[in-house]
Amino acid sequence: MTLEDIFATEKNSVFDNYVPIITTKNTTTIYLTDVIESPSLYNETCYRLDNASSLDEFYIYINTPGGILDAAIMLVNSIKNTKALTVAKLSGTVASAGTIIALACKKLEIADHTAFMVHNYSGGLYGKGHELKAHQEFVDANLNKSFSSFYAGFLTPAEIKKVIDGKDYWMNKDEVLSRLERRAGGAHLEAPSDFVALEPKRRGRPSRKAD
Repeated sequence: MTLEDIFATEKNSVFDNYVPIITTKNTTTIYLTDVIESPSLYNETCYRLDNASSLDEFYIYINTPGGILDAAIMLVNSIKNTKALTVAKLSGTVASAGTIIALACKKLEIADHTAFMVHNYSGGLYGKGHELKAHQEFVDANLNKSFSSFYAGFLTPAEIKKVIDGKDYWMNKDEVLSRLERRAGGAHLEAPSDFVALEPKRRGRPSRKAD
């Protein structure tokens, strides 16, 4: 895709899309810079990741307050299973569902002044009393197990329990990098431009949010 294609007309600019995706040769740039919304908005992103080769690279800009957990899980699965290199470029606020997407990537680049926030899910349930009870018991057990997987090595088991119990963890760039280094067992850093890199409520589906 050329610059002329990207900015062909203001009306048809790729940046008018909820999730802008730009591919040049073997490099794809994706912007997750709004609330994580309905899973259908990420179909193209997941398709590209699922069908990428080991020669491809994905740079995923993440600056989001979080959103629908079902969409985040779909993205996480494609990021973890892709053959391509995935690089999360974090800036601004990366919260809730945004954190699990970021931590699924093979590399992270973190801008100065980034705020990174981990917490438990929120949402609402509808139905008869026994249905609500059964659903809530399942959601608690399933998501608690999922959170332990999402944050393994980044949060301690004790911290994961505190998140499940309702604690919010806010971290700056330095603390995130320190935790990533611990998770990677001391693997070290790349530093492109002003980033430091390390390998390492919403519409449609209101019942499970990570924000």
